[in-house]
Amino acid sequence: MALGGCATAKAKEEPVDVTITVASATLQNVVRVTDNKFRKNSMSVSPDGQKLIYCEANETDPAVSLAFGDYRIMLLRDVAISAKTPLITEPSYGAAWFEDNNQFVYVAYEGNGSKLAKSNITGGGKTYIARSSAGDFDANPSIHGDTLLCDTLVSGKRHLVSMKANGTEITILGEGEQPNWHPSGTKFVFIRRTEEHRGKQTYTPASIYEMDLKTTQITQLYAATIDEVNGFAEICSRPSYSVDGTYILFAKGSNEYLATVERKSSGSMFGKLFGGSTKSKVTISETRSHLFLIRQDGTDLTQLTSGNVDVYSPAWGTNNDIYFISNVQNATEIWKAHLNL
Repeated sequence: MALGGCATAKAKEEPVDVTITVASATLQNVVRVTDNKFRKNSMSVSPDGQKLIYCEANETDPAVSLAFGDYRIMLLRDVAISAKTPLITEPSYGAAWFEDNNQFVYVAYEGNGSKLAKSNITGGGKTYIARSSAGDFDANPSIHGDTLLCDTLVSGKRHLVSMKANGTEITILGEGEQPNWHPSGTKFVFIRRTEEHRGKQTYTPASIYEMDLKTTQITQLYAATIDEVNGFAEICSRPSYSVDGTYILFAKGSNEYLATVERKSSGSMFGKLFGGSTKSKVTISETRSHLFLIRQDGTDLTQLTSGNVDVYSPAWGTNNDIYFISNVQNATEIWKAHLNL
């Protein structure tokens, strides 16, 4: 589906030019929310759907490698207007809202480590969740009521952690990362990486799982695949439930076929000695991230976006609206769309 139009400081409810291909029957009314070209990541929409917290780095070049500590937390007080408010000016990442639409928890980077802290959008300073980290590197908080989920590094692997919002009753729940609460508060979805050996190659696919906190039962909802021909394993990220818990939105990396070209080469010894050349066909592909949707039970996989750009860090809004980040047109911006479910 081709989309046309342009974005201004205030996101208009009309389509804009993108090179993202969308599943038009499902993903509709795509509009750009921000337009400042700074690199962005890890966002969260307030429970009332009116505000948006995200991370931004002082960098515009998509080719520059960034660390988590390069980001700062920003706020859009109105999701329809791109005017931002800096909330945390120190190295920070991965903010998540409390249910009061005012307070938020985030990852504070200090030295070589991290701690979970909380603040509020009115400038309430910083309060640490706990005196010390749950592990070597706490990250990816998610709040429901007075219980906080996150992940941390234990013996070199990411582990899921549950604790009270005041930092007490810390419990390690097993391997996994990027937890996100179900609206009922009885279970959560998360990512787990596995290590698989195929011949001499080692792959680390990242699949989607769900844990029931009442029974501690873990169910795999989506199994990431391995492409041995191209040497690639799927990496799923940022799974989250819809407001009613019916669907799960996530991003997934995949090999995006771009072209097959004929390449001229004089690399052989014969060619170098006699000025000859050889021709070979080369398939060009890149690892791309795009949005996908499944039902809560793992069925009905739907690809929402495609194309030669990256689409990642999806987040649910209200009324089946979603937000995501894309590097379309070499500018890393936040976009909004409506899911026709």
